[in-house]
Amino acid sequence: MATPEEIKQQLKKAKQELREARKEIEELKIREKFYQERLDNWAEKNQKLNLKISNMTFADVTEMQKERAKYIEEYQKDKEIAEAFEKQAQVKLGDLGTNNNER
Repeated sequence: MATPEEIKQQLKKAKQELREARKEIEELKIREKFYQERLDNWAEKNQKLNLKISNMTFADVTEMQKERAKYIEEYQKDKEIAEAFEKQAQVKLGDLGTNNNER
């Protein structure tokens, strides 16, 4: 038979475990609420997008295609400028390296 002291220790340990379990449950409830809000937001966005797409006219589609083509063209220009800048920077760095070796 357990002594009263052992029973007190077991009770204390059980209370501590219960506190930790309650704390963990509360954290899980908060996390579940957060995930539920994210899911609801996603569902609303998805519904709006589907509604927008289903209500598009042919003119809207052609306008979007024109905008996309314009965006791609601008992106290509920016990419070419960035690549030219990188090459120029590498050439300058290469020149600095050769100048340092000559000294």
